Amino acid sequence: MVKSKKIKDPSYPVAPAKLNLWLFMLASSMLFAATVSAFVVHRPDAESRQAWTAFDLPIFFLYSTIIVIASSVTAYYAYKMAKNDELAHNKNLLLGTTILGIGFCISQFLGWQQMVRLDLTFVNARPEDISASYVWVITMLHFLHILGGIILLIATWVQSIRLNVHKKNMGLMTLTHTYWHFVGVLWIFLYLFFYFAQ
Repeated sequence: MVKSKKIKDPSYPVAPAKLNLWLFMLASSMLFAATVSAFVVHRPDAESRQAWTAFDLPIFFLYSTIIVIASSVTAYYAYKMAKNDELAHNKNLLLGTTILGIGFCISQFLGWQQMVRLDLTFVNARPEDISASYVWVITMLHFLHILGGIILLIATWVQSIRLNVHKKNMGLMTLTHTYWHFVGVLWIFLYLFFYFAQ
């Protein structure tokens, strides 16, 4: 009787999931860089035609920044607790990060409502004035990225409840940790850019 050979799984220098995440973050960074560049290029020309409205950012966007910094701290400690097999702390910190992420979304909605009350809508009364449109497009794009991060957090939290997140199984936790820091740093950059640009 011929024994069948055991086929080993191919080894990768970088885990496919991690590679895909980094490629996605690279593509996202290029997308935001393009929109920010368009803002920078378009503004001087629009101002020369008096088709640009300068305005203060909604205060809720500042609250969003504070929330995202706090959530990055809890995400970091959730990752650290998982590496140390502190599973109960990991679970609680993941839940806390998720709640902060939802709080970020709420603050974004409130910021958009504040813009609407100031007549800073996606399409202004003067269609040629798209100063507010840039803020709408960029913050909404980031909002979609945050939703993806919240989905990852929830999935990781569920796996933590099932005791599937620990130092010997850090794959999903690492992806979530990396991505959440990415969207957090991205928001801080966008907020500071708009704050000083306005």
